[in-house]
Amino acid sequence: MSKTILRAAIAVAFALTATAADAHAQLVKATPGAGATVAAAADIRLKFSEAVEPRFSHLALTAADGATIALGPAKTEPGDATVLVAPVVKPLPPGAYAVRWRAVSVDTHHTQGEFAFTVKP
Repeated sequence: MSKTILRAAIAVAFALTATAADAHAQLVKATPGAGATVAAAADIRLKFSEAVEPRFSHLALTAADGATIALGPAKTEPGDATVLVAPVVKPLPPGAYAVRWRAVSVDTHHTQGEFAFTVKP
């Protein structure tokens, strides 16, 4: 009977380990938010479900006309490696903007996505 319990415990341990290893950094929250209308945006701040590696993650900001908007280097927030922040180099004029992101979690899995927001006049 004890061998059966031991085998079951080992199987559960392997199953839990495999689940954790398959995790990906999913976008939990964005600031500015998807579809939001804001007065200004000094930075793009993305919160993920797990820690991300800023050296391998990327954020891009484009205007409605397709022009690329300059962002500073993306870095994790001090004390919270689940938050990736990229400063907007110059104040954004009113208009629609698209954010494209690619995040690489510390376990090297990557996710990507995009969303839009608007800066009001």
